[in-house]
Amino acid sequence: MENKGVQFISPLLEYGYPVTVEEYENNTLFEKPLLLYLPGFDGTFLCPFLQFPELGTIFDVRCMTISTSDRSSFAQLTECVLQYIQQETMTMRRPIYLMGESFGGLLACNVALQIASDSHQLSDLLKGLALINPATSYDRSRLAREGPPVAQLPWWNYPAGLLQLLPLFTDEHSFQQLLLILTAQALPSVIDNPMREAYMGRVAFSLPLVIPTVTPSTLDWRLHAWLQTGCQYMTTRLHTLSDVHPNLRTLIVVGERDETLPSSEEAIRLQEILPNPCVRVIPDAGHASTCGSRADLAAYMRSHFPELNQGGGRTEMKEDAAQGEGAWYGMQERFDSARIGLIPLLYWSSPLYYRKYRP
Repeated sequence: MENKGVQFISPLLEYGYPVTVEEYENNTLFEKPLLLYLPGFDGTFLCPFLQFPELGTIFDVRCMTISTSDRSSFAQLTECVLQYIQQETMTMRRPIYLMGESFGGLLACNVALQIASDSHQLSDLLKGLALINPATSYDRSRLAREGPPVAQLPWWNYPAGLLQLLPLFTDEHSFQQLLLILTAQALPSVIDNPMREAYMGRVAFSLPLVIPTVTPSTLDWRLHAWLQTGCQYMTTRLHTLSDVHPNLRTLIVVGERDETLPSSEEAIRLQEILPNPCVRVIPDAGHASTCGSRADLAAYMRSHFPELNQGGGRTEMKEDAAQGEGAWYGMQERFDSARIGLIPLLYWSSPLYYRKYRP
């Protein structure tokens, strides 16, 4: 049965990124491996959106999104993902890579386990698992301690409770990096041409429509039915992934300053139990910025999955961005040395925007 609260989108197509739209219209997009991003408990694609253009040079990037009114269980969300993958590979079998961030990391692990079972004929297609601050450590997290009481606050005090949770997700450099972008001093290293800057601007303008309004009931459901239940379920099963899928390779990306989850500690634990692991620690990154401007996820994917590097792309962050300190880590001076950023009206102009695609 179709779940209208759960959708799967191509963010690059949705936002009119010209390269991807042309690949779609030329029927070459589907020749690429499928990268399926599973979101954190916000249910959106926002955390890694800066990474998608560079990831799109390797993959056909798809994202799961979940509405705030959805009340699917952990098991039901797993089944939604499995059904989508089966649908996408029915006519064209191609390599699959799962990327799960926070709650999505939990979900991705369960999906990988289910794919490896006898009931699914997808095991040979699943080539890699990328986990970003996975919530496999939720039971030991500050979010598990501080989140549930906020969901129980009276309506008049609930917004203040949410604000108190905000520091769990940010880091000391988040605001400074935003200022570097807004004042045209620098851009994230993965946003290195006008087309990508225009894409970044279009997504930024859509934020009021995309950022979810999390009600107390939604917060309570996601903390308990998703994170708590999912963590408990996977605790006794995660170690079996190496047994049922010994050839699967796992990339674990964690933020050094993640206050939401004990991600650095969890990376050490997961390295001992997941198949063929590789750990990347993002310096000074908080929970949300681990897959934002302080990272180069495509480079890490090429490095750990060599078959993705047939075109000779970079396997590390650009050198000058990696040598930056503080807020400058992961950032570069503007590609055009301009004193002001791209004019917003140009975000929707040709050749920076191509919207012939219709979902």
